[in-house]
Amino acid sequence: MVDPVARAQGRVDELRWLLHDLSAACEGVPGLARPAGAVGAPGSWTGSAADRLHRDELAPAAQRLPRALDAALQAVRDELAHAERTLSGARASARDDLDAR
Repeated sequence: MVDPVARAQGRVDELRWLLHDLSAACEGVPGLARPAGAVGAPGSWTGSAADRLHRDELAPAAQRLPRALDAALQAVRDELAHAERTLSGARASARDDLDAR
């Protein structure tokens, strides 16, 4: 049987690495705002097809991607906070068990 403190610490460590890796990966994702703004902009590909592509496809994608990445980061942060509370509780319980002996 795995020690509850060790199990909780392992979960915290995994989530910290995940948050680190996910943050680094998010920083490497190029933004879509500039390419989305270029289509249909003055001097570039123009006309109703370009305007429609920009309005219906590119602009919404440029807005969704950052929100999705932020949501993923927040989900990992929330899970990490929960895991840290679990670790704290496991440590307190282990101390109480030692004190009771």
